[in-house]
Amino acid sequence: MLPLYSQSGEHALFLGLPLGGNLETFVDSLEDKGYEVQTMSETIASFTGMFDGVQCIIEVHATPKSHTVHQVSVCFSEFMENEIARMLKYRQIKKQLKRKYSKWDYRREKTLDEWSSTFARISLGTRRFPGQRYKTLYVWWQDRTGWETLQRELEE
Repeated sequence: MLPLYSQSGEHALFLGLPLGGNLETFVDSLEDKGYEVQTMSETIASFTGMFDGVQCIIEVHATPKSHTVHQVSVCFSEFMENEIARMLKYRQIKKQLKRKYSKWDYRREKTLDEWSSTFARISLGTRRFPGQRYKTLYVWWQDRTGWETLQRELEE
């Protein structure tokens, strides 16, 4: 896993779209970019489309009450059975993230208490879908403001 953290006071961006806003607006913006909605509930929207030249599944997660987007994950669906392709893509994305977020602290995983000076984190790793035999590559973006909103709403 490659966690990255930013030191700015902004929202995390995914494809140029800021996290921390309304789920419906975010969904509309992804549809405008050509992603196709597969499923949608009050807190999660799932899309399919191409990301970084690879077929993927994008999940947008929102808070239960205000429907504030707090996390976006991308799972590369083409790499389920091909471990070599998955590792090559992992290395490529890791380089891209390091280059794009070179000022971010990606050397170690931070606890949520250490988020005080960060607005977002990005992780790169592998996961297995329920019912699947092979792992796939995923990247997720998490917005601090959205995450804090989620924590408040869960406590209410």
